[in-house]
Amino acid sequence: MFDRIISWSLHHRAVVLLLALGVVIGGVWSLATMKVDILPDINKPTVAVFAEAPGLAADEVERLILAPLETAITGAPGVDRVRGTASFGLAIVNVEFAWGSDVLRNRQIIQERMARARVPENVRPVLGPVTSIMGEVVWAGLTSSNPKIDGMQLRTLADWTVRPALLRIPGVADVIVMGGEVREWQIQLNAEQMRRYGLQIEDIEMQVGKALQNKSGGIIAQGGKEYPIRILLAPTDVTQLRELAITPMERGGGMTEGASARVIRLADIATVREGASPVRGSATIDGQPGAILRIIRQPEAETLRVTEAVDRTLDALAPSLPTGVQIRHDLFRQEWFIRSGLGNVLEALRDGTILVAIVLILFLMNLRTTVITLTALPLSILVTAIVFRFSGFSVNVMTLGGLAVAIGELVDDAIVDVENVYRRLREWRAGDRSVSPLRVVLQASSEVRHSIVYATMLVAIVFLPVFAIPGVEGRLLASLGAAYLVALVASLVVSLSVTPVMCSLLLTRQEIAAAHGETVVVRLVKRLVAPGVRWCIRHVRVLLAVIAIALVASGGLYWYSGKEGIPPFNEGSATVIVLMPEGTDVDTSNQYASRVEAAVQQIPGVRRVSHITGRAGNDAHESGANFSEMQVIFAPGTEHERERLLAAIQRTLDAFPGASFSLGQPITHRVEMLLSGVRAPIVVKVFGDHPADMQAAAAAVIAEMEKVRTIKNPVMQKDVVVPELQIAMDRNRLADAGLSAGTVADAMEMGLMGAEVGQVRLGPASVNVVARYDAQYRGNTFALRDLPLPFTGAPSVGTAADVRVAGGQNRYSHEFGKRVLTVSANYQGTDIVGDVETVRTALAQQQLPMGVTLSFEGTYKSQKENSQRLAVLFGVGLILIAGILYAAFRSASITAQIMLNIPTVFIGGMVGIWLTGGVINLAHLVGFISLAGIVSRNGIMLIGRSLSLARAEGVFTPELVVRATLDRVVPVLMTSLVTALALVPLLLAGGAPGKELLHPLAVVIFGGLLSSTLISLFLTPALFYRFGRAAALRTDVGSLGL
Repeated sequence: MFDRIISWSLHHRAVVLLLALGVVIGGVWSLATMKVDILPDINKPTVAVFAEAPGLAADEVERLILAPLETAITGAPGVDRVRGTASFGLAIVNVEFAWGSDVLRNRQIIQERMARARVPENVRPVLGPVTSIMGEVVWAGLTSSNPKIDGMQLRTLADWTVRPALLRIPGVADVIVMGGEVREWQIQLNAEQMRRYGLQIEDIEMQVGKALQNKSGGIIAQGGKEYPIRILLAPTDVTQLRELAITPMERGGGMTEGASARVIRLADIATVREGASPVRGSATIDGQPGAILRIIRQPEAETLRVTEAVDRTLDALAPSLPTGVQIRHDLFRQEWFIRSGLGNVLEALRDGTILVAIVLILFLMNLRTTVITLTALPLSILVTAIVFRFSGFSVNVMTLGGLAVAIGELVDDAIVDVENVYRRLREWRAGDRSVSPLRVVLQASSEVRHSIVYATMLVAIVFLPVFAIPGVEGRLLASLGAAYLVALVASLVVSLSVTPVMCSLLLTRQEIAAAHGETVVVRLVKRLVAPGVRWCIRHVRVLLAVIAIALVASGGLYWYSGKEGIPPFNEGSATVIVLMPEGTDVDTSNQYASRVEAAVQQIPGVRRVSHITGRAGNDAHESGANFSEMQVIFAPGTEHERERLLAAIQRTLDAFPGASFSLGQPITHRVEMLLSGVRAPIVVKVFGDHPADMQAAAAAVIAEMEKVRTIKNPVMQKDVVVPELQIAMDRNRLADAGLSAGTVADAMEMGLMGAEVGQVRLGPASVNVVARYDAQYRGNTFALRDLPLPFTGAPSVGTAADVRVAGGQNRYSHEFGKRVLTVSANYQGTDIVGDVETVRTALAQQQLPMGVTLSFEGTYKSQKENSQRLAVLFGVGLILIAGILYAAFRSASITAQIMLNIPTVFIGGMVGIWLTGGVINLAHLVGFISLAGIVSRNGIMLIGRSLSLARAEGVFTPELVVRATLDRVVPVLMTSLVTALALVPLLLAGGAPGKELLHPLAVVIFGGLLSSTLISLFLTPALFYRFGRAAALRTDVGSLGL
């Protein structure tokens, strides 16, 4: 089949060239229209369910809302994990589905399941918006230098001017606003006056609510025209609301004496004013109060295009804002990481291509052969672009990285083909020229076709285990692997079609074919290699002993090296999570976070710091008033100072007592959330039924973590008992007053928490109107006891109830319906697997409370599982390699000889790892896997040529093996050198954005390729002469025509 492809291409050269031109045009168009992002889609399809139940304690939310929802959802088709939290007045359930599942179908499934859940009638669970875990693309902010613009006005601008404009942008899923003060009209009720006039809160709620709504009187026809009738009731300012007349509702006891003697206006029983709603979240920007808008894109939207649209929208809004109000676009931008990372990888692609060209020129010293060989590069890359464009892939660091890693290998097939054609044409020019030049090209290309195809098959097969890695790491590396393999297959197609055609057009002229003999570099290489091969043939045992010693030393390096999962990204920013003790109010948390922010701002290299505290109403994360999240933006030019800056921030945080901290980076934190549901690299989940037992076990985990120096800031999830004010109603006392305990409780709930009686529209803003008791009754325990119940003849709260301070659980966390308590920690070391295993071993020797189990998750778990999985799959790959080699050569001896070269990659690879820090991560392991196929290619070329010469000459001597090695030393060295040198740009500045995963991959491939190539040039001929005599003289042993 391959001969026919080559023959057809040579006889239809114009068609082949036109097809190549079509590939160029299609590839350029594909690159111009492909989605651009920093990473491939690692968003695991998740549906968030929110259920608000104001007034319910955490244990009531867990029992009445969370448990029914989880029961209904668990077991739904495609669900991978169900995580839930129950806190004061709020239940959140996050449902994770299998990778690649349809988001809209998932939401439909959850919607149907929610309908089955039996929750209280006044609770209406809703689905959160469709968002992406990587979707937070921009933090924008509003600040004011105008003293007349207060926090309330800033928040109104953010909520009703900026946010709606941003939501209209295609691709924006949600905009979460934090900070400032939410404007509301407040009806602060005087309980004594209400009782005097016989009014209850439900009277206020009903009558004020009706007065806020305009009515319709239908339509009147007059003079041939229709006039809609509007009955205007809604007040346009607070003064109008104060004058609203309130009438006591008729109840069994009638109206209070004197109630009908005068008109009761709302101002008589309440203070009516405009104010700020109770604060549950705040924000600061560079130490100044402001409003922050967190802009979240839709899963399929492109970050750069959404960011550009956000910039245009904000720039257009800026002139219309009040004097002194500034819009900030630069609090956090994912775009910075994208442009920096992609720019670095594109530079590596460019520089790698230049190095490949230099190697080809040095070895070939012929412009035409160099041009023909280099043609495989752009064509292979453009074919990959076309395939990716129509397969839904994006241009990102991983896909570009796969091409950067493959740059050298993309010309390997062309090198072998062009070198053989060029050599055959020289021989043809010096010998019998009765055969046409086109026939020479066909024969020369056909001679090496099997070696090219088999070598490509080996590289492809050994890389397949990358696609079996699950989770986030698998999604990242699968894109790299896909780009690598598609480009590799494309280069094979080019070498079988375009390369022979270009050789026939550019190399068949007599003066070109005879112009040069071997180049100076080639003659020098052969002069150096020949004595070494002869010595190794005579001293093969010594050679094997030296290699064995090197392998044992490499094994020692592996044993003592640290282990980690995927290497950390260099995002140019940091995220600091500040957790105050549970029960801390928003103001205290915000003040503490502001002090931390000011200290971090002073670190050299930090450009900007902003933070948010608490939770926004539409946020998918359950964050308490004690929670603050800080974005730290590093200054330009600090790309290589990531470790210094993170260490300086950690030292700054260590100086602040009284809070727990988690230090990481924005995208890294989100990846950690995908792995374990917690933003930390080390996570231990404590499962059980009783909070006290779970907390005891968590304390034991923390104690063991604190013994390991590299595990930093271990902290228990704050599912703890916090103080709460309990009002236990005395039913007998209320019965004596003729009151129902339920009715009184409802009135107190509305009066203390507040009842939203309606809304008024003021320009673009919608303002809530809220009725609650005056602050004098809600300020402290004593004032609450003195609160008179708003019923005729009713006692005060302190007389009718026991008001006491007691403990209540602040939160319950669930996973698959079972209570869970998490312990998380940061890590600043080189062997996360070993250090966590130390903790795990120590805990295994302790007696945990009955019914409590531990689950170790996070980066540790994924790294350990993926390492084991890769080891198994690599073993399977080696078996497949052996099968392919045996099918090609039909000799177990030759198969074993070629495969003995594979372990030699370990020598150079481990030296490279040791020189670059001595920590082995997942990318290093993938590098070792990819080398197995590349090294086998060299063995195929060396042994195949020896077999061909032995069969042609009918003898088997040391000089024949040496001659065969020298015939193939040029393509072997050229293919290895271009593959290795193409990786040099990735080796330099390894910590730069975009190179985090590619650098360790390049380190292993570069080091392993150098060691294996040098060793195979001497080991393979020595082994073949020692063990290959029988195979060389057998006619049934394949030689691949080399």
